[in-house]
Amino acid sequence: RAQRPGAPGGHRRGPSPAASAVVLRPAAAMAYGPLCQCAFMAGPPQFQKRLPGEKKDKHIYDKAPPFEPPRSCEAPPPGAYYLYAFDAEEVKTDPESMRQLPLDDMKSVFFGSSQDVDGQVYDGHRSVKETHSCLFYIKGRWMLKATGGPITVESMTLHPYLKDADGKAPKKYTSAGIKKALMQEPMDPKRKMTREFCIFKHGESSRRFWLAGPLPLGDGEFEEGQEGRDRKKDKRDRDEEGRKDRDRKRSRTRSRSRRRRKD
Repeated sequence: RAQRPGAPGGHRRGPSPAASAVVLRPAAAMAYGPLCQCAFMAGPPQFQKRLPGEKKDKHIYDKAPPFEPPRSCEAPPPGAYYLYAFDAEEVKTDPESMRQLPLDDMKSVFFGSSQDVDGQVYDGHRSVKETHSCLFYIKGRWMLKATGGPITVESMTLHPYLKDADGKAPKKYTSAGIKKALMQEPMDPKRKMTREFCIFKHGESSRRFWLAGPLPLGDGEFEEGQEGRDRKKDKRDRDEEGRKDRDRKRSRTRSRSRRRRKD
């Protein structure tokens, strides 16, 4: 007796549940790596993803306002002061490498590494700030003020090779002090330029600036060799006074002897 296909006891049967599970397998949405970690085919997961950060310029401290020289500054006498710029090692072998700037009609002079400031003396060393210091003339004196960074004021005794534009060596001034190089910071007050301390530099730069002219004497400063000349002069004065005293005594004794002889 023939049976219907698919009926119980027939030759053709439907697919088993295990076979249907294998056939109806869903499409693969992810793959697995060697350490059984999910590797998403569409890239990294989008959940809990941070937004790109925003770049903002933050100022940790406020910049100090630009330094302004006092209003009472005045121009120095014409032809009295000169500013020389030189490199300490270069000027020893080539004295003509020194550059000169007359300070006529200049109430103040700024120094720095910026080339955008009109009239500023340029020093391009990496340790020099855009506007590093200011030199101004007030009440018959030159004052130096550190505005952007440290400066060092040096004694002229540290530079015995100095010569002016005419090739003449200037008079050497010294003092009894031990320090021949004085550091000055922007928070320090302005400093008076004297005959001994008339050379300064900015930061770690090798370029020096020499202020030449009739500067005032500082506390305890004197010209080199002046003590020896003063001692010789004092000795001559003492010798002359002693000679006058001896002559005066001799004249007295002679007059007495003459009177006694007459008597």
